[in-house]
Amino acid sequence: MVCLVLTIGWFLYRAGDDATEVLARNALTELIGRVSQAIDRQTMGARESLNVVAPPAVRTAAPGQPPAMLPFPVHSKELEERLWLANLMFEDPSYVYFGGADGSFLGIKQEEGSQFTYSVREPDGKNYVYQLRGPGTPMELVAAQEYEPRKRPWYVQAVQRGRETWSSVYADYRQKHLGINLSKPIFDADGKLLGVANSSIGLLRLTTLLRALPLGAHGVAFVTELNGDMIADSVNEPLHQIRDQDPDLRRLNASQSSSPLVRQAYEEVRRYLARQPAQSGKLMLLSSRTEGGKIEVAFRLHHDAAGLDWLAISAAPRSDFLGSVTSGVYQTLMLGLMAVCLTFVIGFLLLRWVLRDIRRLTQAAKSIGNGSPFPDLNINRNDEIGQLAQSFVEMERNLRTDRLTNVLNRDSLIAQIDFRRSNCVDGSPLHFGLLFIDLDRFKAVNDEYGHDEGDKVLVTIAQRLQHTLRHDDSVARFGGDEFVVYLHGVSDMEVARSIADKIRHAVNKPIPGREGQQYVVDASVGVSLYPDDGLDVETLLRVADSRMFDQKRLHRILSV
Repeated sequence: MVCLVLTIGWFLYRAGDDATEVLARNALTELIGRVSQAIDRQTMGARESLNVVAPPAVRTAAPGQPPAMLPFPVHSKELEERLWLANLMFEDPSYVYFGGADGSFLGIKQEEGSQFTYSVREPDGKNYVYQLRGPGTPMELVAAQEYEPRKRPWYVQAVQRGRETWSSVYADYRQKHLGINLSKPIFDADGKLLGVANSSIGLLRLTTLLRALPLGAHGVAFVTELNGDMIADSVNEPLHQIRDQDPDLRRLNASQSSSPLVRQAYEEVRRYLARQPAQSGKLMLLSSRTEGGKIEVAFRLHHDAAGLDWLAISAAPRSDFLGSVTSGVYQTLMLGLMAVCLTFVIGFLLLRWVLRDIRRLTQAAKSIGNGSPFPDLNINRNDEIGQLAQSFVEMERNLRTDRLTNVLNRDSLIAQIDFRRSNCVDGSPLHFGLLFIDLDRFKAVNDEYGHDEGDKVLVTIAQRLQHTLRHDDSVARFGGDEFVVYLHGVSDMEVARSIADKIRHAVNKPIPGREGQQYVVDASVGVSLYPDDGLDVETLLRVADSRMFDQKRLHRILSV
């Protein structure tokens, strides 16, 4: 009897430990996905703003012909218009400016809300700084400075490299948070340097996002450079120090964090990178044992040709996920002891019953990770295992859906598409289309009526998209005012475009708002088809996103 009881306890412990490991890794994977998405949106915003100032060359249809380049503005008025457009692409305060090879300078900075700073310098003159409330509003002179843009680090570094270049992370002395610049040298058709365009972005949004994530009782998430210098974290500690008598910026290193879990997680990642280099964009999962028990670590390297090398890291003790399982194991073990004492048969039946439920939990945890349909648990129990089963159902809903709009989130849609691709048969090849949707004029609703009204607009748009689609189609929110629609079985571009027009018509209907207001937003829609435009989801999204931006530019031209 004792051996049987020990066997029961061992199998219960192993099954619970396996389920907990899968659950912990899936939770960390979801967290890293959110952090990576935030990093990509901020860095992509900086790059797209520079592309507004100086659009990249466009390939021509004629073979052998060089790419066509849009001429860079000759007059300051045209350059100013582009800077305003680039600046208004950001939801957060931003700074976009241009330093000319002749020493001229023009920059527009959004301080907060509708407060802007306008800086202008003629060649060999002073830099005049004005305050204004927006394009075309009266300007008030606030300062006249000695400023030579060609001697600034962002200008020198971009000219030396001859391509887009990220600066080092620096401290914004006015805003009291970290920031980074992306600089882009501008050349004319003959290769002559015209100047350097620069987009300055703040990194406070990353820390705000990390500290709002559902990390569990002891979980952490943070972003560092390769050397461990902190960029953002979920721990409430200062990331840098600025002293009046010390001009150097003192950055917090992950190895010096007040959180033992941050220090341990970074040390595990550092050891891994010392053995073998990580692939950019690839999610890595690590396990480690510390004095306090096992921890799970997930990280992803963000690298680009402009010099960005950031690590997004998330870690949590396995004990954060083990509590309810352990409690259920102990209770069931006691029931097993009683059953074995009564009869061998009752104990055997009890063992099968308990293991069956835990196997279902393990299978459910795996299905959350690989994107397969969530199985029906059919676990109707009032103990801790029943509570854990209910937690699995709630977790599946939280991991796969966007909390605001209740449609799928980015990772869930990608996982479902990958699941369909991996399970299609040769006799019935998979065809589908992707629609990348970006809302136009949505930012105006947010700015004028507040984020609560903006959220109502997003919820209404999500409902309209769901009502417009078929049963086999899916819609997901990719963050902000961007949605992606999966069109199952669509293989014809004209069919996809007709659905896109139907969606635009649905989105364009007025939306009732506060105090009788009527909000009207539009949508720019990009279309891509599988397998015609790509064989993986990332390629299809990139193609659809590019076509969406083309349509958005067309809308702007037509609206002028």
